[in-house]
Formats: sequence, structure tokens, C-alpha cells
Amino acid sequence: MRYWWVNQNQTYKTEVPGGFLWSPKTRSDGGRNQFYENMKEVLAGDVIFSFCDTRIKAIGVAIQGGTVTSRIRPHADTHSSPQEQSSAAPFSFKT
Repeated sequence: MRYWWVNQNQTYKTEVPGGFLWSPKTRSDGGRNQFYENMKEVLAGDVIFSFCDTRIKAIGVAIQGGTVTSRIRPHADTHSSPQEQSSAAPFSFKT
């Protein structure tokens, strides 16, 4: 089991009630981002601390590991650009 800290200010309202974490695979300029790479490291049973609005608002446990998905931009109101592939992991959150 590993522990992860995720800043979710823009995505909290979608991800926590939806029971998932999501990230694009690359930055909008095509560059690599270590935070995005970490999504591939998530395993079932890992714990996530969801930080939003200056505090930990939820704690989640991964139901399964992070996977590559074709889900495109689940957060329409964020600055992320549409991606053909992204990474996602299902979680069970307690708020």
C-alpha cells in the first residue's frame, strides 16, 4: 500500500463524487509531467489524500490500479486540454 497526495481544487467536485481520479497523459504542449506519470503507479488498496480548499476534504482507497483510457476531458471547466488518451483510477472516497 502506498499513500498519495492529490491537489484537487479544480477537479474535486467531479472526481470525488464520481469515485475516480483522472489526469491527461501529457501537458498541453506534449511534454511530460511527473504528476501525470504517477497515475500509472496507483495500485488497488493505495490511499489518496484529496486536498481542496486548503484542507484534506476526502480520503480514498483505490479500487484498482491506474489505467489508460480514451475518456476525453471529464473536467470541462478546467484548463486541461482534450486528450486522445488519459490515465484514470477508480477510488472509493470518504468525505
